[in-house]
Amino acid sequence: MNFQHIEPRPNLRALTGLRGVAALVVMLGHFNPALPYHLEHFFRWHTAAVDLFFYLSGFTLSYVYSGTSFRFAPYLTARVARIYPLYFLTLVVVGAAFTLPSQVLRATYPAHSALSDFVRQVLMVNDWPIIGTGVHWNTQAWSVSIEWLCYLLLFPLLLRLTPPRSENVKLLLFAALTAVSYVTLLFSETWLVNPVTNAVNAWRPWGNALRGTSAFTAGWIAFWSFEQRDQLHSLCTRFSPALWLCFVAVLTLSYTAYIEPQMVVFLFPFIVLAASDSNSGPSRLLGARPLHFLGLISYSIYMVHFIVAIAFARIFGRWAGWSLWIHAALIAATFAASVCSYILIERPARDALRKWRIVPQAKGQMNPG
Repeated sequence: MNFQHIEPRPNLRALTGLRGVAALVVMLGHFNPALPYHLEHFFRWHTAAVDLFFYLSGFTLSYVYSGTSFRFAPYLTARVARIYPLYFLTLVVVGAAFTLPSQVLRATYPAHSALSDFVRQVLMVNDWPIIGTGVHWNTQAWSVSIEWLCYLLLFPLLLRLTPPRSENVKLLLFAALTAVSYVTLLFSETWLVNPVTNAVNAWRPWGNALRGTSAFTAGWIAFWSFEQRDQLHSLCTRFSPALWLCFVAVLTLSYTAYIEPQMVVFLFPFIVLAASDSNSGPSRLLGARPLHFLGLISYSIYMVHFIVAIAFARIFGRWAGWSLWIHAALIAATFAASVCSYILIERPARDALRKWRIVPQAKGQMNPG
């Protein structure tokens, strides 16, 4: 067994907090609580928040592994240890909820199809082009499948590429990659899904793969802007408050129906770059203890919130009639379940698997969920 000691890089706490914000928005966007003054509208960029995970993962993995003697086996062990234990547990729990209680569901979901879908999800290839079916029992797990695609195939390739040095080239790549991410995101619920039968179009996995890999690659480019401390990085860190004001402006304009809330995706590379500097006011806020802890449990929030929602639906009936108090209890229960799954399942399982190898890791590394 090969061991290597890598001195960890400084902890970029703001990026961990940013991941926590993204997980919170995804959860609230899915729960859609009836808030006063229609404030729930400001969580309607939750589908774009999933893309933010890809941007952060591309940046984070580059931050951890660039400049090291990269070895695929320890790297893959770290990735599996990070995402798989909780992923598999939630898959089994949601699969049982879907396939065991209802005789009607079993009649419309033949055993051979259920087994085939289960195997693909166990291997995390369920949303891959060609071999995937687009079936996800834990619905948000589609992004974990695409993350796995990025981990297994894309990132080792990116490590071997020469990063661009020109700020103009980086800006052009940001524009192109975020445009791809935005287009596939915007139309993922229209031309990638049959509006009548709600059946997944055969092109859906291709769209999701393109969406995830383009955002992940943009995160890799953002890392090299950070690493080179170029003018683009300098401008983003200097005008970090202005970037966040632009973010709020996009959401405000989307509230008036002038633009789509998902257009915030065009700001993601620059916001990630701005958050890489710990000295700005927004970065200090994101790196503060509450948001940093939210980032630590973000993967648990992402993976368990659908399970908690299923449990509440069985107790309180149809979603549409829930009061604000039931939504508040749902959110509180999700946080409690996420903290428990992080402390009792996610972290111990990750640490146990990582004992097999010593791998390079940044202290406080962001969750690649």
